[in-house]
Amino acid sequence: MGKKWIWSLLTMGVLAVGLKLWLLPNWYSTNNKNVALTYETPISLSEFDAMVKDKTGLSTPLSLAKIASWRGLKLGTDGTSTLVIRPKTSFWSLIKLLVKYQREQTMVTILSHWDYNQFQKQLSKQFDWSPTELGEELMDPTNQKRWNEQTWLKKKGLDSYNWQAIAIPNSYMFKRTATPIQVLDRLVKEAHDFWTKERMLAASKLGLTPVEVVKLASIVTKESNHVPEYGKMASTYKNRLKIDMLLQADPTVIFAKKKKLGDFDMVIKRVFSNDLKIDSPYNTYFYGGLPPGPIAMPDITAIEAVLKPEKHNYIYFCASVTRFGYHEFAVNESQHEVNRTNYINWLRKQIQISKSN
Repeated sequence: MGKKWIWSLLTMGVLAVGLKLWLLPNWYSTNNKNVALTYETPISLSEFDAMVKDKTGLSTPLSLAKIASWRGLKLGTDGTSTLVIRPKTSFWSLIKLLVKYQREQTMVTILSHWDYNQFQKQLSKQFDWSPTELGEELMDPTNQKRWNEQTWLKKKGLDSYNWQAIAIPNSYMFKRTATPIQVLDRLVKEAHDFWTKERMLAASKLGLTPVEVVKLASIVTKESNHVPEYGKMASTYKNRLKIDMLLQADPTVIFAKKKKLGDFDMVIKRVFSNDLKIDSPYNTYFYGGLPPGPIAMPDITAIEAVLKPEKHNYIYFCASVTRFGYHEFAVNESQHEVNRTNYINWLRKQIQISKSN
């Protein structure tokens, strides 16, 4: 019995060594140069294996991705990763490299609706930066000059007001040791890639720069909670701009109030008449045209809605009393007054109900 166990162990050992020796010669780059492996996740195990084979020109009888996933590799989260494979990297070494690389990465997810305060807090916490580091790099004139050389920023580029135009809501992979300038440089590059020739042309036809599109999209994002309404909302604001009418956007007043008080964490559910008198370039009841910068990170669908606006003659809108979160649109003041009266009556009724309870 003892001899059988010994022979079994020896046989298994020989097979294991043989398998490893079989795999090793087949797993390194054929041109003796580094191979850059860039992949978008989520990606299936089979797609990952096919991508590696395509990039390196090599194959293996075992699934690289499957074995790597057993070791902790995660291919199911959104992000972009780039890994450099050196010549003569073995099958097993590559698995270790993949897992090690991912452990050194962190995913940053920028959410639409975020303002600067939320953006700074999240990134400073995730990378363990001091609260002022990010802001210092953003406001550095040298950095702004370098970023403004980007094609999409040639006209009316970044400044202390509109820097949020670089932060396209998405998920990004960074090294855990990334510095503020490295993160910002990456975001500028991603924004540059986002602003394709087609999007640049669409903005130009509307008489807007990309930064101005982001400003308007940020208002649309904050004004409406429903994506299907973005197109109609964006066109309504565009119609106001065409006739030099004040935008009169409540979200800009809320932003102006928070900025004036220095408290971006405060919750403001309603805008009152006194708020409309706040003397701030962000207050679109007080100043004409677009605000000096975005009031939040706009939803990508809101950017697309601005670039491809619906065709209509609406100039006014008011919160709907029949469809919560939506708006009723009007082409003239008399129609708008009907909608406004309905809303005021509904609001008074809600206040009475609240008091009686």
